[in-house]
Amino acid sequence: MTWDLSTVKDVSLVVGGVAAVVTLAVGLVEYGKRNEERKAVTFVDMRRRFLENPEFQAILHLLDADDPALAAVPLQRRRNFLGFLEELALLVRSKAIRAEVAHYMFGRYVLLADRSVNLWAGMDRDDPFWTLFRAFAAEQGARTASAVAERRLRL
Repeated sequence: MTWDLSTVKDVSLVVGGVAAVVTLAVGLVEYGKRNEERKAVTFVDMRRRFLENPEFQAILHLLDADDPALAAVPLQRRRNFLGFLEELALLVRSKAIRAEVAHYMFGRYVLLADRSVNLWAGMDRDDPFWTLFRAFAAEQGARTASAVAERRLRL
């Protein structure tokens, strides 16, 4: 079989097109894997910051019962704790952490903080700078009411 120049050109175009599509597909799969890896690293870092911070641990210990001792925790420590929860809200909104995972791992604490009287002592929870926290707490409450399906949980 002899191939003329036109046939060789057509075959080359088809082979080149197939190679381009395969390369694009492989690139998209790798991009997806890296994105999921980035989400996992972000989640692990946030979880570690949350659980290994002694100031947060002290607040969490008191938060379950809304212990009046919470009001005696220095104001800046309580702001830092609430600020961490707002950082989490920003990561969820930017899709760096899946909303279902954030709810499952942190939602209880967001709701406890939102309902606490003593945590907010000396702070105005209606201040516009706490808008993100309040919205995140409302989202967590709605997710709790609808119950998260375990099968949707993944990093």
